[in-house]
Amino acid sequence: MTDSQLTSQTATDQPWARHTAADAGEAYWFFDSLMVVRSDQPGQPIIIEATVAPGGGAPLHVHADLDDSFYLVSGRLAMRCGEQAFAVSPGGYVALPHGVPHTFRVVGDEPAVMLQVHTDDSFLRFVRAVGRAANSRTLPSGLPEGDMDAALQVAAHTGQPVVGPPMSEEEAVLIAVGPA
Repeated sequence: MTDSQLTSQTATDQPWARHTAADAGEAYWFFDSLMVVRSDQPGQPIIIEATVAPGGGAPLHVHADLDDSFYLVSGRLAMRCGEQAFAVSPGGYVALPHGVPHTFRVVGDEPAVMLQVHTDDSFLRFVRAVGRAANSRTLPSGLPEGDMDAALQVAAHTGQPVVGPPMSEEEAVLIAVGPA
């Protein structure tokens, strides 16, 4: 086999490497967050880089089939999953099982940046349906105007129904500080 045949065969037979540059990927303003899709290739994990504003978070919700997991790059979170409550600091990894209600809130003055890793696209479909295309890689300036009831219906339809309110600031501070 000649070098050109080997190169040609190798180039067509090998799977392609995937790469998303720092300033690439679909970006959405999703409530008080910036969501950047880092990977959405079939057969690969869905990776979303989420930047959540200080004091922001998610209401109490549950994923029907999706195990929700993330790696916290920066910022601090107060987290509640079922009966467990804990603080998450940069470098922390969190895995939340499907079927268990959970909520979180960013504590402190710094946004939280996390890499969400999912095995299916149900949450990504929610982001795409409810979010607005972001024209900059910044947090949105305030909550978007829109029909919250419709957003809640989309959440339920895509497999992550909201089952309770967001975590209060008081609860988040108690979790972040820890037991006295």
